[in-house]
Amino acid sequence: MCASQNLGPYKADVRRFWEAASCGEIYAEGSSAQEKFRQHAEARYRLEPYIRDFARFEEGCGQDILEIGIGMGADHVEWARSGPRHLAGIDLTPRAVAWTAQRFETYGLVSDLREGDAENLPFRDNSFSIVYSWGVLHHSPDTQRAFLEAHRCSGRAALCVS
Repeated sequence: MCASQNLGPYKADVRRFWEAASCGEIYAEGSSAQEKFRQHAEARYRLEPYIRDFARFEEGCGQDILEIGIGMGADHVEWARSGPRHLAGIDLTPRAVAWTAQRFETYGLVSDLREGDAENLPFRDNSFSIVYSWGVLHHSPDTQRAFLEAHRCSGRAALCVS
């Protein structure tokens, strides 16, 4: 079953909203993919300078990491550059998965990218040592379930969500 099927009306609304434009997409300007991604990342970390301190990307080295809500992939690239053992990212929209896949291809990085639902994560219990999400879970119609799913997938208390 496709991730776009079996969505309740509220979740379908959330999906439609973010499928129209990924978060920060208006900042992705430039003639090349690299320029677009550079502009997007610069704007993201200029507008939200506290993300890096909160996320502590450098602690991803050798870890199994899941990012819930990958958007255009700026944070996901930072996790990839930290040298994780395994990196996975999930987003409710095909648009975000496509942006992040293009970003990773542009930079020669690898991640297990999937379209999916934060309330029904397609991963085993305790699969990740770090589960990260920035400004995403509160958009879920069942926010409590999204947090419970993130916790279920986390093998320890390293749950970084905002």
